[in-house]
Amino acid sequence: MQTAAEIVAEFAARPWRTVPATDLGAAAGVPTMLTSEEGLLYHWLGRRAQGAGVAVDLGAYAGGSAARLLSGLALSGRPFHVHSYDRFRSSRAFWARYLPDEPLPEVDDADLLPVVRRHLAAWEGHVTLHVGDIGEKHWTGGPIEILSVDAAKGSAMADHIAAEFFPALVPGRSILIQQDYLMAVQPWLCAQMARLRDQFLPLAHVPKVGLVFLCVSPVTPQALAAARVDGLTDGKLMQRVREAARWHEGMVPRAVFRAMLEQVKAHPGLRMGWQMRQASARARN
Repeated sequence: MQTAAEIVAEFAARPWRTVPATDLGAAAGVPTMLTSEEGLLYHWLGRRAQGAGVAVDLGAYAGGSAARLLSGLALSGRPFHVHSYDRFRSSRAFWARYLPDEPLPEVDDADLLPVVRRHLAAWEGHVTLHVGDIGEKHWTGGPIEILSVDAAKGSAMADHIAAEFFPALVPGRSILIQQDYLMAVQPWLCAQMARLRDQFLPLAHVPKVGLVFLCVSPVTPQALAAARVDGLTDGKLMQRVREAARWHEGMVPRAVFRAMLEQVKAHPGLRMGWQMRQASARARN
């Protein structure tokens, strides 16, 4: 088993950047919101899996992240399974942007499930789709080796995801990907993780906004209570963002956290990313 220091050194070399595109196989053709580097990271993480648990993908959209995890896991030489969570619905605007080769649905909130099942057909039997509001889902599936979070779009959801999934992470083995970690309109993510710094070790910043962590100690109910972000005042939220800036010194530019502080100042009390984004757009107009 690798030590934490060895895992830090492994990630510092950023080996996912050297993965040939041909390694992704069928996954390369699955539409995704991930950047090219993020897609390679997901595939590489699957390939390096040690069989310490399953992979969980929170916020799947059309299956791009799940496909890249699955393509890597299939090369790991270990038994594997991905649990992928989403409402599996899409607006027409998102559909047109991210699924340009699919017929545009006639209505908003269109059903994505047939598309996702087709995208993931190459790994049938190795993936379970959990359909519905992630905020109403509970994890009872045992240890998780890879956890991708791309659904904590609000502070309440961030708390729910942490409470349900973080305790299943295996210290010294499990990898957490916070896909939206450095988005200015989602400052609760770094505020949450700053208070879990005894449980997680930052491994890599993967542009644009993702951060990868190693779980280093069990995530206890006490740790989760101390890390809660829903209900924080603006002042306490900003304090936690500053803590995160100090924690990530040398890995993430300070300007990223200043942008988060500016969002909180400009939009007091807002705790949903889309609310902050819409408020910013109105202010510009």
